[in-house]
Amino acid sequence: MTHMHHASIKSSLAAALCVAALGGPGAALGQELPNFELGGLLRTGLRVESSRYDGVSGFEIYDVRLGLSGRVGIVFDYALQAEYQFQDDAVRLLDARLSAPLVDELLSFEAGLLRSGFGREAMQSKDLLPLLERSQGSLAIAPGRQVGVALRGAAFEERLQYWSGLYNGEGATFGNFDRGFLFAARAAYNSVGEVEFFEDFVYEFGADMAFASDSANRILPVSEPAGDEEATGSTIPTFAEFTGNRFAWSVDAGLRYRSWSLAAEYARAEYDPRGTADKLSSEGWYAQGGYSLWGAFDLLLRYDSFEAAGHAVRDRPGWQPGRSVGSDRSDQHRTGAGGQPVSAEPAARLLAASRAGSTGPAETSEVELHTCLERVLSAQ
Repeated sequence: MTHMHHASIKSSLAAALCVAALGGPGAALGQELPNFELGGLLRTGLRVESSRYDGVSGFEIYDVRLGLSGRVGIVFDYALQAEYQFQDDAVRLLDARLSAPLVDELLSFEAGLLRSGFGREAMQSKDLLPLLERSQGSLAIAPGRQVGVALRGAAFEERLQYWSGLYNGEGATFGNFDRGFLFAARAAYNSVGEVEFFEDFVYEFGADMAFASDSANRILPVSEPAGDEEATGSTIPTFAEFTGNRFAWSVDAGLRYRSWSLAAEYARAEYDPRGTADKLSSEGWYAQGGYSLWGAFDLLLRYDSFEAAGHAVRDRPGWQPGRSVGSDRSDQHRTGAGGQPVSAEPAARLLAASRAGSTGPAETSEVELHTCLERVLSAQ
């Protein structure tokens, strides 16, 4: 990822504002410009952590995104979205998608940088996530955004939705360095379709699968020692290079009625390395429930469990097969060294940073797994 200074970021934002001004109703350019819409996402809130475990409390900005979408001619739609990452002082491109309908709503074609159609939670936009970050299993196992082509559609008044696509398998990079490909497909059913009313009892379920042939790709979820790991046994999640075949699948379900909601998802990935190495596997699941107060505030509870495919050892190349160091599972009720409670949310945020290409400083309380269970108040 290319790092950018504040000056270049300000220039990019200024250019975006100039584009918005040119497309305004008062512009007199003597020619008709394509229609487009500007959108964005800003999520901020208060983080409260216990000082007993060196937690840090304060106000934070979690996400800043800017999007541009519109139509080219009468057939093609496009969407662009970028995110400013405070930790790296860089702008990261999230979406660059061109789409066109093939058979009304039954089937459409997409190409570019887009979501790979795997995972209930991974397919949700960040502004629709009930919690600040996706679960550890979703971040570690789901292929996430990929460069490629896809077919998607909906039937039965949008109750049934389906996706399938062929991608480079390199993540959000514009190249196919290992010359392999990733195939992913998903189907999901919702009992009421797109239009949902407050009184509706809604049930939904979905399933998906993905297969890829990888060569030295950083996609193997592992845990590595953190800080004085030799004394404490604490670990942080990251990704290691993997060469071989991987097969992933997941199933999910959800219920909603009035102010109540329940959701659960299970994901598993099998890794078959080339050569004589043993096969590896990684799995994760979560269950969460919520209650909405007046449609403005949500009370949420999640149990998040994740098992890495192996653990890496510092100052030693490669990785070692085995479960996560410590209690083997990185869930909300796991206990680390000294019986200290461990929160999975910092682990999930670190996995997200690692997938983006940077794990950030390993010594800050943000990524330490000694953080106490936290309470986050964020605006919808």
